[in-house]
Amino acid sequence: MRRTILAAFALCILAACQPTTTELTEEKRAAITDTVRQLADQSFDDFAALDCDRMMAVYSSDVVWAFNGVLATNRDSLVTACSEEIGSIQEVTSGDWGRVHIRVLGPDAAVFTATFDWAAVDTSGTLIGVPGVLTTVWARTTEGWQVVHGHESLPAPEPPPPEPL
Repeated sequence: MRRTILAAFALCILAACQPTTTELTEEKRAAITDTVRQLADQSFDDFAALDCDRMMAVYSSDVVWAFNGVLATNRDSLVTACSEEIGSIQEVTSGDWGRVHIRVLGPDAAVFTATFDWAAVDTSGTLIGVPGVLTTVWARTTEGWQVVHGHESLPAPEPPPPEPL
């Protein structure tokens, strides 16, 4: 009897020590994908509304951001860069994501990658168009889903035409 109880106890201990499964159901993957897409869309809309504070609300305080060879390693430096960029824009005239791909990495992480294109009038009245590619890594934190890492690439500017001879 004692052996049976010990064996049953040992089986319970073994069962309790098994790792929890982190496999995601399709419904959970879809829910995470939808959440990340909605937050990315809202952030894009906030930029189009020239509202840097709202746009940056989903970025973690220790976000790492790479942009065309420049690395920002905290939210404050990213807010400064955002404010400078938005300060040079009078009005965003259009903008949208192009191709979007979201990969759910686990229950608390996802990667958002998209092409984008937006047009604006700068403070000098010049129409500017900006196509590019953006990748953001999202993590579920105590504050909700936040961007913890990002990379943005813009095409190299076209060289000016050659001077006539």
